Amino acid sequence: MSHGYATYGDDPEFTQEYEPVDSTRRDLDELFAAVDGLRAAVEESDDRDRGLRQDLADLTDRLERGSAHRQEDRIDLLGRQLERLQQQVRAMERAVRVADGVPQINLDDVGAETRALAREAARWDDLHKELVTKEQRARHEQEISRLASVHEAQARCDADLLEVMRVLASTDRASRARGDAESRLRALATRRRTLLDEEIPAASDAAEQARLALREADAVEARILPQLERAERAWHDLQVRLRTRITDALGSNALLPTWFGHALGVSPPAGAAGDAWIRTAASVLAYRVTFGITDPALPLGPPAGEDTDTTERRWTWRARLESDLDELAL
Repeated sequence: MSHGYATYGDDPEFTQEYEPVDSTRRDLDELFAAVDGLRAAVEESDDRDRGLRQDLADLTDRLERGSAHRQEDRIDLLGRQLERLQQQVRAMERAVRVADGVPQINLDDVGAETRALAREAARWDDLHKELVTKEQRARHEQEISRLASVHEAQARCDADLLEVMRVLASTDRASRARGDAESRLRALATRRRTLLDEEIPAASDAAEQARLALREADAVEARILPQLERAERAWHDLQVRLRTRITDALGSNALLPTWFGHALGVSPPAGAAGDAWIRTAASVLAYRVTFGITDPALPLGPPAGEDTDTTERRWTWRARLESDLDELAL
């Protein structure tokens, strides 16, 4: 193969006189041969890619034209084959683009400042757990209200006792009304003693404990709320940064990470669904940044182990993201 420069024979005189030139020429021959090999490899990859695309189209057509009476295991098999072909197509497309020199972008490399925002935003859950919940406040307030109710019960009991004593003072001993009043007097006296000796002291102690708890809750809230606000601002800023990072990557036509393509495809869908797509994409990237996930293929990293407490924030967040990705139906 000629590359535009003269060739020489094996004449010893030429060999001795132009030996350095021949060495350079051999290097050039090897370089051009390597370039031709790379070009052939890319062309071969492109041919294989077209073949895979045709297989994918054929398989998709078979699925669409399949009989309604086809067995479920056959459909499952075709579905798995379709997924494998799609993965192969994506891998071939990526290989061809890499061979063509398309730049690759590492979305996980967000820098120290963005990671600091992620750490600040991650404090929100732990901070929120320190606050007294609405249900707990309601129970404390109920204990305080109960003391007032018990005092009201004592007041009614005292009023009833006065009425009974009035009846006793105004009736004969042999009258039926007096007998009823005497029986009621004994019941009211027992009730008043129970209120004074048991219910009011217990309610007073409970109300005092509730008031202390509410004062402590107010103090904690005064300390925690500013930190919660900072965590919320950090989360907002983190989302804005990551959304911008993703949209910039899409606009640059750079080669996105494998995990991104597996989870979200290569571009947002059209219409209103695009908003949900970019929000989910930013949240997935925020999850990776927050928990230091660097798995090149799994967007959310390996699943939880058997002994993992799946009620922890990491795994509840992951479950929400998995649900969001499923709703995108990519």
